[in-house]
Amino acid sequence: MQLFFHDVGLKGANADFPKTVFGEVAVSDIVEHCPPHLKAEIEDKLLAEFPDGWCNVWGVPDGAKSVIRQLKVDDVMLLIKTTGGDGEMPALCHVKGFWKEQLLDLSNFLWGSSHFPYVFFFKTQHIELTWTQFKKDVQYMPNFRPSGNVYRVKSDRLEHFGGSEGYVSHLLQIDDFGDYEIRENSPEQEYAEGERQVREASYFKRNSKLVKDAKAEFGFICQVCDFDFESVYGKELGADFIECHHKNPLHEKDENYISTLNDVCVVCSNCHRMLHRTKPAMKPETLKAKLLKKYIKQTV
Repeated sequence: MQLFFHDVGLKGANADFPKTVFGEVAVSDIVEHCPPHLKAEIEDKLLAEFPDGWCNVWGVPDGAKSVIRQLKVDDVMLLIKTTGGDGEMPALCHVKGFWKEQLLDLSNFLWGSSHFPYVFFFKTQHIELTWTQFKKDVQYMPNFRPSGNVYRVKSDRLEHFGGSEGYVSHLLQIDDFGDYEIRENSPEQEYAEGERQVREASYFKRNSKLVKDAKAEFGFICQVCDFDFESVYGKELGADFIECHHKNPLHEKDENYISTLNDVCVVCSNCHRMLHRTKPAMKPETLKAKLLKKYIKQTV
């Protein structure tokens, strides 16, 4: 997931947000105003994502094409209503459809102008976020001005939130476990968890080079909670110790599946157990975001 933001401006937001960001558009109307060669593809995709036949829509100018063409399905776009005062960023758009072609007729139909041809589709999620807070969150200078442009936030600016997904969870104030089922500490669950950990340990034993490469790439500090075994237990006992975690359930993978560094991370023993305590195994960035939110609440 990548994070983008668009400085719409107060005038444009007041005119167009009610139409397509906080108001929905019929998929049938969208398809009617799309190029003939894309009609069937767009209709199938949008109806699969929005079975009720309605969605939210936003478009950006041609001048933003160098940035917007990096946008992909499942990325997130934040919309700035105004940067005046503390500013207001009320809309989070989790992109579910985007074609890297200019949809001029659709832009004209939706907003009365063909000036916003790069159009994407989503269901708006309302958030409470100010421009001032956003700049702090992504480590921008206080005097940074977006000047009506579209930007992609570099991933390293969101590392303290556990990446883009962690930051989005933070913005949406996701405090529950969503689709995760917490495993009880019954003998049966302990046995099932043990089996899963044995499979993971066995996999890494057969693929020791992957573990070695992961430690060389990520180091020996937990990527979830920043725990450092050496600093706590000393060099003699704690140096060069960390556990490797496979982010994708191994039992769901084909035997011939070849894992890469993108599939693994390094974690401390506590976080490793917590990741395996849910079904399916919790994503490391989700656990990191939960820990961060707990820390923020304690320090406010």
